Amino acid sequence: MILLLIVAVILPTVCLLWFMTQAVKNERLAIRQKLVGIYKNRLETSAREKLPDDWIGLNTSTPSTDGFLVFDSNNELTYPVVELDETVGGGDTFDLASKLEYRENDPNKAMAEYRRIAENADSNSLRISADIAKARCLRKLNRIDGAISHLRAVISEYDDSDKYVRVRKCRARLLLLELCRQTNDDDFLKELSDTFDYATAGMATDNDMVFIGRKSHTDKYIPSSLQIFMLNSFIDYAGDMKETASITKKIKRAHRLIEIANTSLMLSNRYTEPSFALNKGIFRLDTTEQFYGKKVRMDGDLYLMAFKQGNMINWFAGYLKDIKQLPAVCGIYDDKGGFIAGSQVTGRKPFIKAPLPSGYFPGWYVELYIDGTAFEKAARAQVAAYVFAAGLVIVLMLVLTGFGGSLIARQARLNKLKNDFIATVTHELKTPLSSMRVLVDTLLEGNYNDQQQATEYLQLISKENLRLSRLIDNFLTFSRMERNKQAFDIVGTDPAEIAEAAVDAVQTKFNHENCRFSVKIDDNLPSIMADKDAMVTVLVNLLDNAYKYSHGDKRIELKVFSENNAVYFSVADNGIGMTGRQVKKIFDRFYQADSSLTRRTQGAGLGLAIVKFILDAHNAKISVDSQPDKGSTFTVTLPAAD
Repeated sequence: MILLLIVAVILPTVCLLWFMTQAVKNERLAIRQKLVGIYKNRLETSAREKLPDDWIGLNTSTPSTDGFLVFDSNNELTYPVVELDETVGGGDTFDLASKLEYRENDPNKAMAEYRRIAENADSNSLRISADIAKARCLRKLNRIDGAISHLRAVISEYDDSDKYVRVRKCRARLLLLELCRQTNDDDFLKELSDTFDYATAGMATDNDMVFIGRKSHTDKYIPSSLQIFMLNSFIDYAGDMKETASITKKIKRAHRLIEIANTSLMLSNRYTEPSFALNKGIFRLDTTEQFYGKKVRMDGDLYLMAFKQGNMINWFAGYLKDIKQLPAVCGIYDDKGGFIAGSQVTGRKPFIKAPLPSGYFPGWYVELYIDGTAFEKAARAQVAAYVFAAGLVIVLMLVLTGFGGSLIARQARLNKLKNDFIATVTHELKTPLSSMRVLVDTLLEGNYNDQQQATEYLQLISKENLRLSRLIDNFLTFSRMERNKQAFDIVGTDPAEIAEAAVDAVQTKFNHENCRFSVKIDDNLPSIMADKDAMVTVLVNLLDNAYKYSHGDKRIELKVFSENNAVYFSVADNGIGMTGRQVKKIFDRFYQADSSLTRRTQGAGLGLAIVKFILDAHNAKISVDSQPDKGSTFTVTLPAAD
């Protein structure tokens, strides 16, 4: 029954919870769909206004480039310029001069040899190499002014049509700068500025840096690593001078161009051929650092424009500012999931994840997070109403289930008590009946020695009959208690008479050598309002329990006294006593400390329940003072009659 009751509650509860869950989901879904429509419309409107194609085109033009590659129509890399093979013809032409200059440390002879090489050289690259070496020797001879004049003549004499000559002119300029700084030459500032201009000649102007890759400027190319070295040297030399407006501007541009050149060299190591040619819009580059690329075709060449992620944030500033007015937290991500700009939120599911509405960013998307909006508050309020209603219904169902379960459990306990009662009654009735049957059969068969023995058998039969009668009386009393048909004739009664009647009822049983029974009844006791027979039953049951639960040398005492306008009946014994837990249960129906059928004491566990029933009807109280192995004292208290 309890299982059926639980199932009957669980099924409706599960259905209710399912219905509530669906209702909450539908409510949130409706609000979410409304919000999604509003926010998506705003994303598209903001993209049209804040990310127009001309705006993105301007931000991805050459001035904002952090590095680039240039491939010609044959897919050959033309920028950045790789290192040149500077091996020149002439075999061992410079061997003797190098030996004289470095090993023998004879600058005069070395300079003469370099002069001879320059006069006989068949190419400008050999000739300029020898002329620069002559300037080196002049420096070693401490003829600094002569070295400076010679280097200036070399720089002005040779043109830039030969790429090898351009490389050597770069080194001549660096050596000239070093000598001018050493001598505090008046033209040092001019030479410094000229060196910067020569290093950046292939880059045209600040607003058109990409001209470094134009074919019309190929006569300006120098290797990118040498260009970086020249610009770093320029920055070092310029740092020793008093800053001027022109120098400050060139220092700033030198830093920028070094950054571009380094980035370009890094990209050239990754993209040795234009494998990016099929990409559209802005795309993620396959580099360790987070770079993005854009391909551009110009004059038949293919350009890869590269941009750092940090420099791209400004592109989206207006767009993000417009989105935040919703309010919302917005983050922009590339096609590989890399964070670009806005706010990066982790550990939460985005409210909206939508493509970035711009043709420049294929595969890019926007994540939008919202908190505390009016719609969310409305959803929470509606959900709270659903939860409250469902919770109230569930609580009521649980209360009703608990009440029904308690009734079923109570009925189950009663059934168990009745089953125990039947087993106990069967045992208790069978024992005296069996004893009387054996004794009667013995007498009928004449199996006794004399009349005295026959009398003893008859006394035993009488005793068992008395016990059987008492058991039946208790069962009948219990039955009347259950049907609430027990009637009491409560009148003014003398307490001494009640005690004496109880003593007479148990006197025969207590007259044994191993039982010392004492009775103390005070004189002049006040009358009490009671049913005499019922109160005699109470005392008889208490005395009978004292006798049953006292083994060996029994000492039982009945005291009747008056205090504080009340009469007390006290029954004390030296029996086995009880624990506190047992004391709390002894007045329950059918309760026995030893419930086994092999217990030493007899009874059905109804005596004290009958006592409690009678005393409750008299508005009387009973208290118990007991300790294991030290005995028990039961005290009944009734108010004195007025």
